Amino acid sequence: MGKNLLVKGMILGALAGGALTLFDHDTRKEVKYKVKKINSRTTYYFRHPSDFVAEVRNQYQAASTMMTRQLNTASKFLADIEALIEQSTKADE
Repeated sequence: MGKNLLVKGMILGALAGGALTLFDHDTRKEVKYKVKKINSRTTYYFRHPSDFVAEVRNQYQAASTMMTRQLNTASKFLADIEALIEQSTKADE
């Protein structure tokens, strides 16, 4: 039962905190701008689903390419560390 109250309390606290931040004019303005932007993009992609699919595909490809590069870099780094360990072990013998 404690977990249930914890989650409810966290949700209510987040909602109250979010509502309080909207008293600030600049925050309201920024939230309004972002909601309009999200609404505009959602409407566009709803009307042009092929563009949405292409955008998702492009972002997936970019993320995949970046991950591949990072994994290759990490692999080379680990190989260099292994070589240094082997050199150190041979030098100690």
